[in-house]
Amino acid sequence: MKKIFNITLIALVAIIGFSSCSDDEHEASVLSGEWEGDWNMWYEDDRGRIWYAAYTCVRFDRSTGTSGTGIQVDYYDRGPYRCLNYRFRWEVRNGVIYLTYPGNHELDVDIYDYRLSNRYFDGYFGSSNAYFTMDKITSFDYWTPTIWVDSYWGYTAYYYGSNNFEGVAGAKPYSADSLPKIVKRGGHQPGATKP
Repeated sequence: MKKIFNITLIALVAIIGFSSCSDDEHEASVLSGEWEGDWNMWYEDDRGRIWYAAYTCVRFDRSTGTSGTGIQVDYYDRGPYRCLNYRFRWEVRNGVIYLTYPGNHELDVDIYDYRLSNRYFDGYFGSSNAYFTMDKITSFDYWTPTIWVDSYWGYTAYYYGSNNFEGVAGAKPYSADSLPKIVKRGGHQPGATKP
């Protein structure tokens, strides 16, 4: 009886481990792609002015089952900088999304409380209560052609994805001496909400 109990316990632990891994892989698969919306970003310049991003585009490229690299581009309607871009690493582990920005560690964040679907991604950054909301503009799970047949109009449409971020990764920040220096960046902190 003890042997059966031990085998059952081992099987149960294995099932829980595999289901957790598959949940993380499924979330990483849904996260993979390009998103656009309010990522709640801002920066403060050396003159004490705070500028809020009008919107942000984020690209999640998956390199393993549950992790990858990404590009974030913040667009500003006002202020000295029209856009700022960042590279980051991401991982989904036990239902938490971890973002690490190697060049800007002040932006590192863990996303716990979120809703994620094939079209919509919203939630809060860590424990800061800074809210974000994003819409999916491209899914990387559908790079092979997907075919729709419209029987009413009699045509077939093919969808391959988009290249919305092509060239953006290499975009250079402004380097003019007349521009104010950025002293603080944020979006994942308390109080980083739009006025």
